[in-house]
Amino acid sequence: MSELKTKTIKAMKWTYFSMFVGLALQLVFAAVLSRLLTKEQFGVWAIAAILQRFGNFITDLGVGQAIVQKKVLTEEDIRAGFTGAMLLGVLTTVIAWLVAPAASRFYPDIPGLVPIFRGYALVYVLSSGIIISGSLLRRALNFRPVVAAELISYAVGHGIIGLSAAYMGYGAMSLVISAISQAVIQLFLLYSAARHSLKPTFEWSAYRGLFSFGVKATAVNLLEFLSSTLDTLVIGKLYSPVALGAYSRTFSTLAMPATNFATSLSRVMAPSFSAVQNEPERLRRAYLAGLRAIALIIGSATGCILIDAPEIVKVMLGPNFLDSIGLMQIFTLYIPFAVLTNLSAVLAEATAKLNVKIIIQGAAFVALGLVFWITYRLGGQVEQIALALVAITLLRSVAFALVARQIIGGGGRQIAGSYGLGGLAFIGSALLTAAVVFPLRALNVPLPLLFILELALGGVVVASVMVFGPPSELQSMARTSLQRLRGRLVKSTGSHG
Repeated sequence: MSELKTKTIKAMKWTYFSMFVGLALQLVFAAVLSRLLTKEQFGVWAIAAILQRFGNFITDLGVGQAIVQKKVLTEEDIRAGFTGAMLLGVLTTVIAWLVAPAASRFYPDIPGLVPIFRGYALVYVLSSGIIISGSLLRRALNFRPVVAAELISYAVGHGIIGLSAAYMGYGAMSLVISAISQAVIQLFLLYSAARHSLKPTFEWSAYRGLFSFGVKATAVNLLEFLSSTLDTLVIGKLYSPVALGAYSRTFSTLAMPATNFATSLSRVMAPSFSAVQNEPERLRRAYLAGLRAIALIIGSATGCILIDAPEIVKVMLGPNFLDSIGLMQIFTLYIPFAVLTNLSAVLAEATAKLNVKIIIQGAAFVALGLVFWITYRLGGQVEQIALALVAITLLRSVAFALVARQIIGGGGRQIAGSYGLGGLAFIGSALLTAAVVFPLRALNVPLPLLFILELALGGVVVASVMVFGPPSELQSMARTSLQRLRGRLVKSTGSHG
């Protein structure tokens, strides 16, 4: 096994460990938070969080991606990246503080937006300090400290500090407190793991290489950001704060684990793809293997969620969100295409095919805007907005699959086959889950017990697809891990005997 493949597999193990532990924490934290905040407060948070994420794009300006992607990285590159990120962080914080009242006037029906937005703006400077250390660790495929920083910051910053603030009545501001706390903790832990020079540099030659790639990467990310948040921005402007709160909270409850999965995958695959970008056959194998594995996992998981949506809403969101069950089921159709698109987009980025990403994301953004406006004018509600999102996401996924086919020099049949396997996994897991869950509902099994049984069944279904389904890289990893575990159990039993 090559050194790169060994590092990639190890990084994926840490990444998936982070994802599953984070999901377990999220199940608990989301259920608590949904009972501490109102739909209106979630609506305030949804708009403010978008504005905060927009500032983060400007703060980074693609520097982190350039650090990962650059073939030869020098000390001067690192100093330039850190200096640029910090200057942009300070500048963006000041601008955000000044324009907050204008943002509030654009959304007059959403109260208390100015202090929330200004609070989120403080995260910009903290995020600037995280960029270089995190990128250096990702470049080296050293994900253990990255995972540790994320889990600790989430457990402490959000689980303890953020939820405590919500309990004490800080409302939407508790989410700002959570974000700041998480950023501070990550800054300390990541810099401790990957120290770098803090000495600034102002030589333009040091910036040219980073920002020539970084500006294009930022343009792509900005279009992706606008496309992914346009539904929230439109609903916040055209619909009620209650509708926005219900939509955003339902979406984040389901999409956050999937987004974490896609983001974690991107962080591992981007440096791996970049390392073999000049070796077409290795790049082709890596992409196709990853696509098949992801399609099977995300397809089987969302198939289970489609059937389990009523219990997920009742347990994680509470009785105030019972009208969001249909929304959650619609979002299960969105998630697979969004995640599969992410891998193809990472392939394009790792091979510096940024122009085509800009074209696709720009077209998707325009299409979303038109479809959302038409939907609103025809009297559509947020459920129809969600369906429109699914349709455009499907088309974007197909476009990126065609780009991936061009990059790897063929493989269209294998790409289509992976999408097909994902669809079969979705349908099969939904049918199997329905066969078990519908009778349990008819028997009036208590909600807590039914929810636990659904979680267990979903875990079994996804694990079975990984271990016994069609061959994939993850299947090899899973079977190897099971063999090692079996060996350890045998040794442990023999030593006790």
